[in-house]
Amino acid sequence: MNRILNLILIAAATVLLPGCVTYEREWRLWNPPPAKESRNFYSKSEPPPTPQSSFDGRWLGRWTSDRHRKPFSSEMEGGELRCIFTRIDPYRYRANFRAEWMLGASTYLTQLYGKQRGNTLHLHGQDQVSRIFGGIYTYDGKVTPNHFTLRYDSSYDSGTFEMRKLR
Repeated sequence: MNRILNLILIAAATVLLPGCVTYEREWRLWNPPPAKESRNFYSKSEPPPTPQSSFDGRWLGRWTSDRHRKPFSSEMEGGELRCIFTRIDPYRYRANFRAEWMLGASTYLTQLYGKQRGNTLHLHGQDQVSRIFGGIYTYDGKVTPNHFTLRYDSSYDSGTFEMRKLR
């Protein structure tokens, strides 16, 4: 039994680890160097990305499920959530999420469509994922330069992402 569990864990790590490494690399690129740090740091690696809008950058917060509770608890399931949000063009945005959950963490890349009104970006989107994980997910939310709220819904789960922008 332990051997089967070990094989499953190795297979999961093989599938999930490359995405995590890529995500962590991108997360570090969006991290501005401290003022005291030498510019030589960036000359040895890629230059930091240039924000295309006031919404671009790193976001940190939590996700909370509306349907699932933590095991042996009345508390709703949830965990830490990070997002790297970037503008593709005036109406399309790339959201690269990393969510922590009971057994680990996973990354998820999606495209959201937005329309800006004043300093608020109104978002919506839809993605097809494996039926095991809920099939079609729909998203609706809004982003200001400092606050990001997104509702998600699928046949498996629904809930909320709440994040603040990191500087």
